[in-house]
Amino acid sequence: QPSEKTCGFVSMGDVESAQRAKEALQDREVETVELVIDWARGPVPMQAEEDFTRSAKFGCRHVGVEPPIDKRLRRVIDRLAKYVAQEGHPFEQVVMERESPDGIFSFLFKHDSLENLYYRWRTFAFSQGDNFKVWKTETFRISEGGAWWRPPPCDAAVERKSRSTNFSSGFRPPQSALGASPSPTPGEAG
Repeated sequence: QPSEKTCGFVSMGDVESAQRAKEALQDREVETVELVIDWARGPVPMQAEEDFTRSAKFGCRHVGVEPPIDKRLRRVIDRLAKYVAQEGHPFEQVVMERESPDGIFSFLFKHDSLENLYYRWRTFAFSQGDNFKVWKTETFRISEGGAWWRPPPCDAAVERKSRSTNFSSGFRPPQSALGASPSPTPGEAG
């Protein structure tokens, strides 16, 4: 009898990180399943993209978020979204009562405009702990059965991924930070 195989694909930020992860996990056992890790051949499957496309076939609404081209408007939206995430919906209501539907806050009055969608995503993202420079880019739902939201790409997240990490690299904090004398690492003569 051929054994059943469970397969998966992981995409890493860079080859160096992928190599370290592969070396650290190769031949390890997870819940009685031995991991065998190989490099992908051909195009790597895009699971989130497949889920996004598949859910469209089942009538789910999709919202692709794009930042406004006008940088000033983007700053206004970002700042308002941050305040609303902190202070709550009543803050947004006060702004709508005081501002003109034709002014700089017109996006509040134009539901489903690109700017309004960006604002709604940004408010949710801030409420989930994202900040002005770094945010989650995975497709998500705000509520059960609701629309699938796809955030815009995050340049800072890409930059952060390309830096090396301490994962499986034998990182040790400087001894001065620990206030102790150095101890030998595995493989060093003691």
